[in-house]
Amino acid sequence: MFFCHPMVVPEAIEARKYQMSILETALKANTLCVLPTGMGKTPLAIMLAAERLEIKDSKILIVAPTRPLCAQHEKSFREKLDIPKKQVALLTGQIPSQNRYWYYKNLRVISATPQTIQNDLRSGVLNLKYFSLLIVDEVHRAVRGYAYPYVAKKYMEQARDPRVLGLTASPGGSQERIEEICNNLFVDKVEIRTEGDKDIKEYVKETNVEVVKVSLSKNIEEIQQRLKSLLNNKLSKLRSQDIRAYSRKDLLDAQRKFSGLLKTDKRPIYFHIISWIAEAIKIWHAVQLVETQSLYALGKYFERLAEKKDKSSQRVIAHLGDVIERLPTMEEHPKITMLKILVREELKKNPNVKIIIFSHFRDNIDKIKHDLSQLENCQPAILIGQAGERGLKQREQIDLIKDYEADVYNVLIGSSVSEEGLNLVGSDIAIFYEPISSEVRSIQRRGRVGRFKAGKVIILVTRKTSDESKYYLSQKKEKTMKRVLNEMRHGKGLERWLK
Repeated sequence: MFFCHPMVVPEAIEARKYQMSILETALKANTLCVLPTGMGKTPLAIMLAAERLEIKDSKILIVAPTRPLCAQHEKSFREKLDIPKKQVALLTGQIPSQNRYWYYKNLRVISATPQTIQNDLRSGVLNLKYFSLLIVDEVHRAVRGYAYPYVAKKYMEQARDPRVLGLTASPGGSQERIEEICNNLFVDKVEIRTEGDKDIKEYVKETNVEVVKVSLSKNIEEIQQRLKSLLNNKLSKLRSQDIRAYSRKDLLDAQRKFSGLLKTDKRPIYFHIISWIAEAIKIWHAVQLVETQSLYALGKYFERLAEKKDKSSQRVIAHLGDVIERLPTMEEHPKITMLKILVREELKKNPNVKIIIFSHFRDNIDKIKHDLSQLENCQPAILIGQAGERGLKQREQIDLIKDYEADVYNVLIGSSVSEEGLNLVGSDIAIFYEPISSEVRSIQRRGRVGRFKAGKVIILVTRKTSDESKYYLSQKKEKTMKRVLNEMRHGKGLERWLK
């Protein structure tokens, strides 16, 4: 059964019962839609867009966090809406603002990042009067200082007949966060479906999750303990000044606090405290690299510290000179070895397998690509964000994804830019090089596989390191999120938003 509408290409969108139910709600009220990955959030948005386009002179605005994701929306709407293809466009900051004005005025469907829309609203290039639908993808970002709340506010102020549809697979684990999203997007109704719901169960593709644990070698353990001892020395000095830090975030918060105090109070002890904090932050990062990443990434980090002129960097390098000398002669992190084994085995089992690997640090991504390039039949490529000298421009990101889907590459090694929303067609296996504590990001990563067929997720965990605590924290947060969503389904809390 297909969705039939004069503005939708015939037999382009399957009409699933749960989608039609959500559509009925979204036609009447601003709606937050929480659907598992691969369950058709984009087709639902297209169905709603078709209905709203029937309003005289109306237009559709789609906002998503990244240009590659915006490009995918442009492609989906262009292919499935039965309107002239030239009436659908992707707008970016690379297009001069005066040219963007023409697009806003003359086209019917616009896909753009919220930052582009925010800038054009502020400059007066864009007025949202004739936009009858605002589609907000990856809506879990609609908090704090992100551009989504500003765009939504201006939309509700300017649009003559506004309607908002927010989409996400993972809104976050707390009722407070979901409530903040609803407030920021002027949501009237919340529609939630989970994998266990009867009307969605038949469409869910099974994803098997396997946790693979490794142990640090004796030599790496020695470096780990050396770094931890140096870190504890700095933390002890901070505790002597009644400053307690249990995470890198605590250190960064303390750094901001005392940097602010120094502006008005030049006490000598404040200079010492800021110096200890700066050293602790650098050592903390080094501990993370040696425990969870690779010796290559650790060595690159030390190289950058050695090039810096600030005293905290130089003191850290001076303390660790013997460690730095040892690194080139040491055997690599066991995760690197295990990763090569896993990829080699999967390629042997199925030469056509498509793999995506997530790693947090760019130096480590470089190492992974170098080592996997040595494997038979392995064609790896790197997908990273724009930041830094080695960053990929958004056009390059889009082209790389197309090459991956066209089998030019069979292994995609990505940073956080590859986690969110991207419909990576044909991915069979996702490998987390490290677990992450965020339940939202963990769900996003898993969602890159199992969209159209059964998938597999492998999580690498280093024993007796922060990997273990992050893995269990993510599991706990995800259970909390599912509980909150189920309570919302049954009318417990957020009553005013429930259907």
